[in-house]
Amino acid sequence: MASPSRTRAFDIARCTAGLLRFATPGEMDALLGHLPKSRVEQAVHSFGRPNRVVLEALLRRGRPSDLDLLVQHALLAGDPPQLLGRLLDLDDPEVNATLLTAEAALGRIPRNLRRQLAHQTSRRDGVTPLPLPAEVRRTLLSTRGQEPLDHALLYAADPELAGDALLYLGAGADPHGAALACLTLLDADRRTEIRQLVEEGRLPAFRWGPEESEPSVLAYAQAALASAEGERRLRELSERVRRPEFLRSVAEIADVDGCEPWRGRPLVRTVVNRRHPCVPRVGWDAVLADEPRRRAAEGPFPLRAARFVARRTDAPLDLARIVVADHPDLAVLLPDPAPEVLADLAAAGAGPDVIVKVVGNGFAAGTLTAGFVTETVPEPALRAVAETLWIPGLRGTAQVRARLGLDGDVALTPRFVDETGHGRKHRLREPGVWHHWDPVLAYGIEAGRLFTGDGEVTADAVLAAANVNAVLVALDVNPALDEVEGRPDPRVLRRLAEHVDRHLGGRPEAWMVALKLLEDGFVGTLPELLATAGAVSS
Repeated sequence: MASPSRTRAFDIARCTAGLLRFATPGEMDALLGHLPKSRVEQAVHSFGRPNRVVLEALLRRGRPSDLDLLVQHALLAGDPPQLLGRLLDLDDPEVNATLLTAEAALGRIPRNLRRQLAHQTSRRDGVTPLPLPAEVRRTLLSTRGQEPLDHALLYAADPELAGDALLYLGAGADPHGAALACLTLLDADRRTEIRQLVEEGRLPAFRWGPEESEPSVLAYAQAALASAEGERRLRELSERVRRPEFLRSVAEIADVDGCEPWRGRPLVRTVVNRRHPCVPRVGWDAVLADEPRRRAAEGPFPLRAARFVARRTDAPLDLARIVVADHPDLAVLLPDPAPEVLADLAAAGAGPDVIVKVVGNGFAAGTLTAGFVTETVPEPALRAVAETLWIPGLRGTAQVRARLGLDGDVALTPRFVDETGHGRKHRLREPGVWHHWDPVLAYGIEAGRLFTGDGEVTADAVLAAANVNAVLVALDVNPALDEVEGRPDPRVLRRLAEHVDRHLGGRPEAWMVALKLLEDGFVGTLPELLATAGAVSS
């Protein structure tokens, strides 16, 4: 008689991370307070990719102790790409200080973000003061030598920070920032400091701007000290330098100045960082108010600007719907697709590929429910949603399948698929790379034996025989320890998500029982463990 199988996590932190891949945003909010910090930190990454649900739950929790982890993930990993935008949308001095001072350690913060944070004004209007914490301010005043940060501080609205940076950088300062720093000192009635910088020759003395069309900052400063007209010219120059820091029109969002050089070259272009479209501050009210006039004159939303709006975390719903109406394919870029957007797409007859991606993002963000999806999306797109294999959205997919009566065991024919279900370019496996197709690495030795014969193999049979450590720690291995990654088939993971939804769904206490059984050991299979956890906590 065969001995009963035993399910136990050898690395409970990484197995917890794997199981939490199938948690909903609401469940994750409830679970955070019950999990040790070490497990939460491990849970931000599983199955070879960041777990958006965990990261955004940490963001909603709002603890200062989580900030460093979130900032590191936003700047180094850059995935999910909307995380940086969500941090900035908080408009919080502590968050801004952490991002600004992360420069020395991470070194990937875009220049326009450094300038924005150093200016210490609200992201919403670019004017309302939002000063850094006093301790951070003291540190910035006493620390020099981090050149990108020093140049960014020239943009500070705080005259002491701007003046100190200008004094340190001297004639080597960036002329754009030097002009702004001079105006900041002038507005603070610190003419003595400007005069000292002029007399000591510690301001940029070279011509600059397009084709060196602008006089030196030194000349501007001398004129500002000499007359009211000179002060007016410095102020006008500073306005031109500052304009791209706050976008107020579709033309500025689309960087028309950079695309139409025949109209003249501005002093500073509107540069929208393509790697971080969430960085620039935008006056959304102004953009929306101007849209009827712009649309009558120019037609549909320009594609370049539409891409920018679609990727933003703070774009108004009305503008997102306009963008999706003009460019339905860009709906896949929306980080938090609203129910209205999905309804618009369904009414317009959007293709299954678009619907699948929008629904997946909505499940991960918690903005869409399985009930709304099944009521709104028509066939055959709804069938495509039910068959999708995109790992971050599998829990929502499991709920859709249950509503349609499609949940249950499935035959693994073929034994492995190489598609993730999230577009035709996202592949899990490559032909000829043996560990991408090895069932022993993917599921463990016992489950691997199921694949040696010619008989049919099903997802439930694999889960019943699988080593829980192989399944839940998949794609999250350490090459430094010579661990070779296994790649479970996403159909198996989708079936696991169905078990999770059936037995643990909506009950944080059931989740905690399941994690405890994983840690202590359970006589039975992984699906039986989940069923027991659900029954014990019901």
